[in-house]
Amino acid sequence: MRRRSLIFRYTLLHGTLFVLVLSGALAFLYSSTLSAHETEMDEQIEHEAEDLHERLTEVHSVTEMAAIVSRTTTERPGRTTVYMLATKTRQYVAGNLRQWPAGIEQRGDLLEFPLEGKATEEARARGRTYRLPTGEQLLVARNLTERVRFRELIREAFAGALLLTVLLGVTGAYLLSRRVSHHLDEINQNSEAILQGNLDLRMPETGRGDEFDELSHNLNRMLDRIGTLMSAMREVTDDIAHDMRSPISRLRSRIELALLGKSDPDAYRAALEGTIEDADAILAMFNSLLTIAHAESGEPRKSFEPVDLRDLVANAVEIYEPAAEDAGLSIVLEESAPVRLSGNPSLLGQAITNLLDNAMKYVPAGGSIRCRVVVGDDRARIIIADDGPGVPDAFFDKAFDRFSRLEASRTSPGSGLGLSLVRAIAHLHEGEVVLSSGDPGLIVTLDLPVHREA
Repeated sequence: MRRRSLIFRYTLLHGTLFVLVLSGALAFLYSSTLSAHETEMDEQIEHEAEDLHERLTEVHSVTEMAAIVSRTTTERPGRTTVYMLATKTRQYVAGNLRQWPAGIEQRGDLLEFPLEGKATEEARARGRTYRLPTGEQLLVARNLTERVRFRELIREAFAGALLLTVLLGVTGAYLLSRRVSHHLDEINQNSEAILQGNLDLRMPETGRGDEFDELSHNLNRMLDRIGTLMSAMREVTDDIAHDMRSPISRLRSRIELALLGKSDPDAYRAALEGTIEDADAILAMFNSLLTIAHAESGEPRKSFEPVDLRDLVANAVEIYEPAAEDAGLSIVLEESAPVRLSGNPSLLGQAITNLLDNAMKYVPAGGSIRCRVVVGDDRARIIIADDGPGVPDAFFDKAFDRFSRLEASRTSPGSGLGLSLVRAIAHLHEGEVVLSSGDPGLIVTLDLPVHREA
């Protein structure tokens, strides 16, 4: 109801402003038109009066003057011009006006006066008087009936135009408000249905490409994104439940067996050590999830500092060299130039160690892992390549999903969060992580921009 009231108020405001502006424009046009018409009429009066006055001053006989005035009057029978030639005492001599208007004095400018003693506007005239050299007086004026009729005609035309425009404006505003209300009703009804649980419903799009279509399109994109996140959340929840069930079940069984068995300190110690391993696996899983969420929030950007990528890779290789030797692997850092950029050294270091840890898990004894850092086109790339079994090309995109593992039985160590964490850290630094086939083996490229160079 509040929304409908708002639309009504906007429609009323629009209509009121429209009428006021249009009324002002029509009033100005009406005034300008009348002023122009009256100015033109005054010029015509001045011209006729001056012309007749010049002709009368050329003669000195009253009879000739009367003849000229009578001839001028009969030559223009359809005109509303008023002529009168009078004596010094203002007695009628010639013309179509028989009685000199009362109250008219000899003046040089235009003046208005009533005709035949009538007081109505239509019985008035506008003109000027002259005193001839012989003493006679001349009156030349224009009947204002034409001006009154013209003013009425213009008033009626403008009133009709104003009424028609107001009707069109109000009708247009009403139709516009109806259209807006219709679109808003559809969006609100669909929103209400979505709130009631129909998450597959989407906002209507007409295909016209207007603002409502743009709004509906963006809302639908938002709903699609929410649906994707909810699906991902359900998958993550299922994966967490699945991955947590095994270590918790083992933990409980181990404790239960220890309690049911004989009191043997060595057995208790073995049970506790196994319990710690399972607890560490659970904690590692939750720590990875928390780190991914922290990276995706963007909060670590506030603590960015200058970082040398080559040093980070060198430190990670140095840490993993002993474990690699024990596993019969060769891990090598190829010659690389220093690369400095602004980033979070802890998270970047964790991404590198995750990639090395993944490589060591799947590369068989006798294999090798090669690391290098390259710079080009304002990009810094950390490349880690191995000669292990690799990953099928069809699994490249799915490998970054949380809890995604190539081994369906999920018996090998790990939680399937390593590459998800690496991708979150890459996105935090406005970069990408890309998998490609090494034929044999797998090549992982951590691609970062260096436009934030310190």
